[in-house]
Parts: sequence; C-alpha cells; structure tokens
Amino acid sequence: MLMDSPEKENKDDLKGLYDLAIPLGMPVSIIRELVENFELDLVRRKVKMDMTGEVMDREVLALRGDLETVKAAEKYMFEALDRKTDDWKKKDREEKYKKYYEEQAKERQKELRDNPDSAKNWDLTAT
Repeated sequence: MLMDSPEKENKDDLKGLYDLAIPLGMPVSIIRELVENFELDLVRRKVKMDMTGEVMDREVLALRGDLETVKAAEKYMFEALDRKTDDWKKKDREEKYKKYYEEQAKERQKELRDNPDSAKNWDLTAT
C-alpha cells in the first residue's frame, strides 16, 4: 500500500517510526520483497536532491517502520541489489539469449527461403 506524504499525516502518529529512502533505480522486485518480508509501509516523501548541480524538490519512495526493522530492511535491500547485479553479470544469461536469438534468426531465414513473400508480414519495428 502506498501512503501519502507525511505533511498530510499527524506528527504524533509518526513517533517511533523511521523512513528508509529507496535509492532511485532500485528494482521493483526488491522493493516488493522489502514490503512483503519486513511488513513495512511504502510511503512517498518529498526531499531535496542535487542531481544536476542544482538542488531541487523531488518525491521519492520510502519504507516506514520501527528502527530495528528499517535497519534490517536496509541491509537486506543492498544485499539483494548485489545479488541481482551479480545475476545480471553472469555469462550463462548472455549465452541463453544469444542462443535464443540465433534460433529465431535461423527460423526466419528458413521461412524466408521457403516463402519469400512471408517477410511482408514481419513486424520490423524497433523495440
């Protein structure tokens, strides 16, 4: 559940709660794991950021909960990100997609040899 910004919340309701700002670019799958595994509230927070040499107001996502849970979630978040980036770097992933691409290319070549007019139906739009 995504909650509104804290300006709309009662300050007394926030006592004992801490926010963990989620870094921009954090994969959605990791955010979902954090919310589910740590039972934290997903909230929007307005913060000041310097992204271009100029400080600007920006809305970011944050996870809200008690200090112990937020600290555990922070540790998990960066460990999960490390696991995900390690997975992206694996050579077998590259080989899997290369093999898939080559199989698709062979099928298209065979189709073109068997039926030269078939290329008229191909969607060649860049994705």
